Amino acid sequence: MRAIVYILLSVGMLSASGALAKEQDRAAGYSLDSLFTGVSSLDSLAEPLPGDISSEVAVWNAANDAYAHGEFKKAIEGYKQLIEQGLESYKLYYNLGNAYFRSDSIAWAIVSYKRALRLNPSDGDAAYNLGVAESRTATKIERLPEFFMSGWWRDAAGMLPSDGWAVLSLIFFVLTAAGAVYYLLASSVGGRKLGFTAAVLALFFFIVSVCVATSQKRNYTESKEAVVMVSAAAVKSSPGASGKDLFILNEGVAVRLGERVGHWRQITIANGEKGWILERQIEII
Repeated sequence: MRAIVYILLSVGMLSASGALAKEQDRAAGYSLDSLFTGVSSLDSLAEPLPGDISSEVAVWNAANDAYAHGEFKKAIEGYKQLIEQGLESYKLYYNLGNAYFRSDSIAWAIVSYKRALRLNPSDGDAAYNLGVAESRTATKIERLPEFFMSGWWRDAAGMLPSDGWAVLSLIFFVLTAAGAVYYLLASSVGGRKLGFTAAVLALFFFIVSVCVATSQKRNYTESKEAVVMVSAAAVKSSPGASGKDLFILNEGVAVRLGERVGHWRQITIANGEKGWILERQIEII
C-alpha cells in the first residue's frame, strides 16, 4: 500500500505541474473571461482592471452598445477587433455569434457558437443558439445513430470546462491520498476497509477527471471540425478538380476533418459520407 501512496503522490505532482503549465500558457494571452461575469455587461466590475486594458474594455462596451441598438455589423467589428488583439472568451464568441445571427450571417454564427462551446462545453445558451442556427441551413443531413455511451460521456464532460475538470482531478487526488493514508494508519479492520474503499473510489474519479480534462484540452488545441462557408461546395471523390462530384454541401454545414492533400481536405458529414473539399471553402473551428 505504501508503494501505491508513492505512485499517487508522483501522479499528483505531475497533475499539479500540468495545471501550473496551463496557467502559464494562459498568461501569455489575456482572456476576457477574467474581466466580466455577464454575457453583455461589464457593469459588475468593482476592482481595478489589471494592466493596460482600458481600451479593450471600451471596445467591448461599445460593441455591446451597438448590438443593443441593432447595429449588428458595428458590433461584429468590435468583437472581431478584440479577437484580433489576441483576447479570447466563450462569452466573446457567444456575443459575436448572436451578432452574426441577427445580421443573417448564419455560417459565421455557427462558427462562433462552436468556438464558444470549444472554450466552454457547458454553455447551454450557446448550444441552444447553435441548434437554432443549424436549423436555418439549406442542407439537411440525417445523423447516424450515436452509441449511447458516447452521448453520455459527451454530456457528462460538458458539465464543466477543462479547467473545472483539472481542478476536480486534483481534489480527487487529495482524497485518494487521504484515503490511502487513513488505510495505513487505521487501527481497526473497519477503519482500514473504509480507507481502502474511499481511496479506490477517489482514484477512479481522479482518473475519469484527468481523462475528461485531457480530452477537452485536446479538442480545443487540435480542432477536427469545420463549417462550409460558401453557398454551394462540391465534395469530390478524390483530392483534385478532376475528381467526381459526390454531393453538394450548402453554407453552414458542419463537417469532421480528415487528412490534408495540397489545398484539399478530406471531410466526413453527419451521415458518415466522406469526400474531399477545397480548404478555402471551409472555416476550421
